[in-house]
Amino acid sequence: MRKALILCGSARMNGVTDSMCKAAAKELEALGYDPLVITVTDDVSHCRNCGLCKDGQCAIDDAMTPIYTAFSEADLLVLATPIHFSGPSSLIKTAIDRFQPYWFDRGSPHPSMVMGLMCGGSEKPEFRPTVSVFRAFSAMLRMKWLGHLEISGTDEMFDGDIDGKVASFIAETLGEAER
Repeated sequence: MRKALILCGSARMNGVTDSMCKAAAKELEALGYDPLVITVTDDVSHCRNCGLCKDGQCAIDDAMTPIYTAFSEADLLVLATPIHFSGPSSLIKTAIDRFQPYWFDRGSPHPSMVMGLMCGGSEKPEFRPTVSVFRAFSAMLRMKWLGHLEISGTDEMFDGDIDGKVASFIAETLGEAER
């Protein structure tokens, strides 16, 4: 069975990003994936740029360790984040920065595909900087960028169909990727 790792970069449980992750897991399961949602927490330390990961393993033993394990077993990675000041949350960015061991050893097992789920509070949030970060991460680890979903206007009581939007995006995107 194919595996999917969904990294949730929101500190707010039961918020829009968390709901997007749950909907993604449900749709991925319906499509034959074994999804795992991991919420990135403050227990993931910042990269220290110590260079010890050149040997293939990060020297920091923290909450990133289970993320590395799931990442090495996944076929698909889903990065989910709220937009903060036009960029990704600090949680998801800290996790991305910690993938340095895979930069040094790009042959290590990791997902071949990645997609993004983003939500922003204003009516017209600026998603482009976050898309750039996600795409650069994808390119550096030679993962195929499949695309991203943007949901705006979440500062107000969002009553849109999050589950439906996420399910449609994932089904369409993976359908195209498999053709």
